[in-house]
Formats: sequence, structure tokens, C-alpha cells
Amino acid sequence: MDPTPLGMAEWSQTGQILRFFFGTLLFVIGFAGNMLLAQAFIPSLVGTGHLPRMVLSVRPALYAVAFACFGVAAFLFYRMVQLRDVFGVIYPTRWWM
Repeated sequence: MDPTPLGMAEWSQTGQILRFFFGTLLFVIGFAGNMLLAQAFIPSLVGTGHLPRMVLSVRPALYAVAFACFGVAAFLFYRMVQLRDVFGVIYPTRWWM
């Protein structure tokens, strides 16, 4: 179960996987933040009178940004899963699946 030494191609693919992973993480946090703002914070603050009712018109834009972030996150996750074959080169036996 010893890993094989990594060449330049494996390091490159591993770097791409990490970039896609952290990009996915960033866009998932963007999705969650926009949804939280649009679904919880704004209605609550308008209901208590801390924000004017006019701020409710911002919610559709926040939903659009949230779903755009979700779409980008899903695409980056898909790309990350496509590059997983490099682990078969590093670890010839499939102990992780």
C-alpha cells in the first residue's frame, strides 16, 4: 500500500484538484451566506424595524447570486471528481473506495 513517487504530471493534477476543492468551498460559503442573508437576516431586521421595507427588494438579487454560486460550486465539484484518477496512479490499490 505504499504510494508511488509523484512526477510532475501527478503534482499538477493534485494542484488542480486542490484548486477546484477550495473554489468549491469558497462558492458554497458564498451560496450559504447569500441564502442566510436573504432568507433570515433581512426579513428579521425588516420585521423588527431595524431596516426599512425597501430593503426587501434586494432579496431576489441575493437569491440569484446564491443560485449562481451554487451552480459554479457544482461545476467545480464535477471537475474535481473528474480529476480523481490521479489517485489511482499514486495509490495503485483502491483502498479509498
